[in-house]
Amino acid sequence: MIYFVGNSFAPTHLKAAAIRRGLEMARSLNKAHLVFISQDTPIGDYGERILQPIKDLIADTREKTDGVMVLSSQVPPGFTRALRMDIYHMAETLRVKDAAHRAFAPEQFIIGCKDSRETLPQVLLTYLDAFHCPIHQVSWEEAEFSKIAINMTLAAQVDNTNRLSEACKRLSIRWPVIADILRHDNRIGPDSYLVPGDWRDSKHLLRDAHALADLVPEAISRVAGRITIPSFRWGGTRLS
Repeated sequence: MIYFVGNSFAPTHLKAAAIRRGLEMARSLNKAHLVFISQDTPIGDYGERILQPIKDLIADTREKTDGVMVLSSQVPPGFTRALRMDIYHMAETLRVKDAAHRAFAPEQFIIGCKDSRETLPQVLLTYLDAFHCPIHQVSWEEAEFSKIAINMTLAAQVDNTNRLSEACKRLSIRWPVIADILRHDNRIGPDSYLVPGDWRDSKHLLRDAHALADLVPEAISRVAGRITIPSFRWGGTRLS
């Protein structure tokens, strides 16, 4: 039986998806064999992660259950290992506009473990197998960083969209026409971020940008709290 801990939109949608997949829910935490801690990680005024509430929630949950625990809150690399407890990390990639669909039909599962070669508990395998999608069993840090990598790739897509849509305006070219063409290119795809806007308005993308800036300062520009993705140089050649 499964129990989801948290009061944000992620555990609500993950629970609903599990029920639709025929998995049994526990009515209380102490009755659960598998426990997901899926609380959304709070952020500060500039998008920085506030991790203490997540640490407190994990400690409180551990006191109340002997079940297998899976953390899916957004945390930086090294967080799960520093807990020094028997726990897994799942990189959760829901987004508000289609959270129900992505929870029910995920493209993949990313499961972080102390040892990526270990055999996962049967109760966790039963949950994962119910969704019929690829499972990436990796280290804790790889799972934690994968969430950052995904979100920063999406943020870069938005930056590129802004650059191209602005060029279209100057050339009197209709951006929606170009966006439709891009969606039909298999290397880009129909789900690409092709609507102009400021990706910093997404607290999920902003939170991971700050996390990356803390980990690799040269990868992200942060001036007066404002985050930007700089152009990169590879072997002295400018790439963007």
